[in-house]
Amino acid sequence: MGLFDKLFRKKQKENSSNPIRIDVTPDYPIPFGYKTAWYAIKDITPQAVIEKLDLDIVCESNWESGFEHIYVSGDVFVSPAIGGYILVIGLIGLGRNADHDMVKEHSRLFNEFYYFGSHTVADYYAWAKFKNGNLIRAYAFIGDAGELFWNEGSITSEEIKLGFDKFPVSDDPCEVDTIIPDEDSVIDIASAWSINPLFDGANFEKSTGYICRLKLN
Repeated sequence: MGLFDKLFRKKQKENSSNPIRIDVTPDYPIPFGYKTAWYAIKDITPQAVIEKLDLDIVCESNWESGFEHIYVSGDVFVSPAIGGYILVIGLIGLGRNADHDMVKEHSRLFNEFYYFGSHTVADYYAWAKFKNGNLIRAYAFIGDAGELFWNEGSITSEEIKLGFDKFPVSDDPCEVDTIIPDEDSVIDIASAWSINPLFDGANFEKSTGYICRLKLN
């Protein structure tokens, strides 16, 4: 069960009587990165990613209605190729070991795969980098609990450059000279490792993606 299951189950119930109207009119990519999670995957087409992840396609959608839908449904939005990446956006992996195990399983299907998660309600901030199915680096921290629950691999040069070497490396309350990750930390490392989800200064064409459903065991 994901860390935010209860929070978003309530939101889904509140919106069940007011379904989102899906629009397939192409629109420009919408900046995101806060109170969400996403995969950034190096692949050719969204169809290839959908097939490898064994997702159920719900429907085609533009960015605006796709984003409105995923935040009340638990589905994900699979973007077209953008900046060399296919983005799978939604409430993915926002939890502890079981959810991160799912991220690891998905990473094995791709040569270059990144996971990012950010949610201020629980002070949850996470990032992970995989190459050829192998975990290179992963870090996840819940600030309100002061809990570091995913810390694998050596810190990368990009993290060091961003000052992440000052982040907690244990749950020791006496740990000194540390600062706490925040939502901007996730944006920063996503920009350094893959693509900036805020799309600052980027010019993209109008496009559509797909609303899909994860097959959970």
